[in-house]
Amino acid sequence: MHIRDSMKDPSIAAFWLFTFPQVVGGLNYDDDIKKKIWWQYEESFRYDKLRDIVAKRAPGWELLQEALTTIDPIRAREDPVIVKNLPHYRAKKALEAEVMKLDPPPRPEKWGELDLPLNSSSWTEEDLKKPEKFYEMTVLLNAQREMADKMLDAQWEAKWRQEKVEEEAKEMVDFLKSASHSYVSGVIIEPMT
Repeated sequence: MHIRDSMKDPSIAAFWLFTFPQVVGGLNYDDDIKKKIWWQYEESFRYDKLRDIVAKRAPGWELLQEALTTIDPIRAREDPVIVKNLPHYRAKKALEAEVMKLDPPPRPEKWGELDLPLNSSSWTEEDLKKPEKFYEMTVLLNAQREMADKMLDAQWEAKWRQEKVEEEAKEMVDFLKSASHSYVSGVIIEPMT
């Protein structure tokens, strides 16, 4: 466990902030300094508690994200959890949700390759003469193939969905660009005579 993770427990934090420096370095803080250090500790972990909620994208996370930028703007600017462009994020999530509703096409026959640990050469000629060994080989090879097919299907589906999201996003951007560059020709309002 990292020290920063253990600092989420106030009793452990008190040890690291006050007891440890006193025992190791002989530092005795007066009460004013202890209050300031403790206040900084609570402020730091207030950010972390809010950050955890934002990271989970719990309801209301957008407002909490704004609170994070208020609490510590410098840290929030560099924080990967903070969504920089909310409209873009929401649009992408909506598009991903729409793509998840689509049924992917079946995986192409020769798509993907897995290095399977078992093959028929894993058994000797002597083994295959015994019916129970031959049955064992058949069952294991079939199970391995079935598992491999499921893995390849999942990889294919993930790849297809990612490409579909990118394709749909590109189409939307192209559409918006063409719509913003088009103009209405002719007179919209005719002058009154």
